[in-house]
Amino acid sequence: MASSSNDPFIIASLISRSQQGLLTADERDKLDAWIAASDENRQLWMELNNQDVQQHNVRAMARFDETAALERFLSNKPASSNVRRMWHVQTWKWAAAVLVLGLGVSTYFLLTHRAQNGDRFGGQSAQRDIPPGKNGAILTLADGTQLVLDSLGEGKIATQNGTQISLNNNELKYDASAATDGAALNTITTPKGRQYHVILPDGTEVWLNAASSIKYPVAFKGRDRRVKISGEVYFEVASKSWQPFVVETDQMKLEVLGTSFNVNTYNDEKTIRTTLLTGAVKVTPAHTTQPKVLVPGQTAVLSKPDATESATLSVIETPDADNIIAWKNGLFNFDGMDLYSVMRQLERWYNIDVQYVGKPENVIFKGKMHRNTNLSDVLKVLETMDVNFELKGNILYVR
Repeated sequence: MASSSNDPFIIASLISRSQQGLLTADERDKLDAWIAASDENRQLWMELNNQDVQQHNVRAMARFDETAALERFLSNKPASSNVRRMWHVQTWKWAAAVLVLGLGVSTYFLLTHRAQNGDRFGGQSAQRDIPPGKNGAILTLADGTQLVLDSLGEGKIATQNGTQISLNNNELKYDASAATDGAALNTITTPKGRQYHVILPDGTEVWLNAASSIKYPVAFKGRDRRVKISGEVYFEVASKSWQPFVVETDQMKLEVLGTSFNVNTYNDEKTIRTTLLTGAVKVTPAHTTQPKVLVPGQTAVLSKPDATESATLSVIETPDADNIIAWKNGLFNFDGMDLYSVMRQLERWYNIDVQYVGKPENVIFKGKMHRNTNLSDVLKVLETMDVNFELKGNILYVR
């Protein structure tokens, strides 16, 4: 990368144009090269694309003297402002202060638009709306390199052991036709506020909900196709009768051939649920050798062990299994869910923290909503069930 491309003003301009969707192909290449140049650059890029950091920067801009900050940066003088604390007084963190100023156009208009629509910025009780999550994930290659997928352009992004990895229409795809072996492992991780779709080397399609992950080889060369997951993941497994598909979690193992199913293994849920839509799945908990085989329309419910009880595995009927994968189809499904289950969904999708004031009544909700909805609109609907909410910063108080 040319030295001029390391100029913080050039990078600031590129990031600003990226935020506004204005990058040319050449500019995208320069920005990608800067992101890939160091771990610090990748971390900074992730921070600047984090919704919480963006909102913090918007607020800072509302009360910050941009000209003075820029002069301090150019003169390399210490600063005592909030920007110093925000970027930890490292060289590129100082450059990030300039990057924030470089984002001035987009953030200023965001600030102005929200102020005109009734949001209040500044003060301890400043309110803001929170947009819905979106497509995005982090791909960790076998050598530890991390790629922020929602920051990359279309086309080939890596090659591992002969397998080509590419992005096409916001989907990650693997071409293992020239793979030399399957020893290299990749991991896709979705943070809160993100979801992602990947097509594995065997053609299996995988959808990851927010705060989820999947680890898999770049080519399936062994007797089985083995992956490991966390969070919530929906699979449509490519049928290969000679090569069973195995899904592992910390608590159980699933064995399938050609099947579509959903696995919810979030740590903050009381049970681990595997819901089968088509095909067949054998569920084997880690604590026992007694598996259960599911047929379509059934859910395996694995309780989590505690100090007094061991884990148990049961099977229940799920007549409308499509409701379980509403998230994959862009919907919240609140039918029959209690207050705490609904709040856990909102925490993951809107990247917020929920705190309860007192002990709210455990209301049971009904209905569905689109997930591409701002948080305030979801809360308005939920408030019809006599639940009160107050959003302060990134914390949602439930009363």
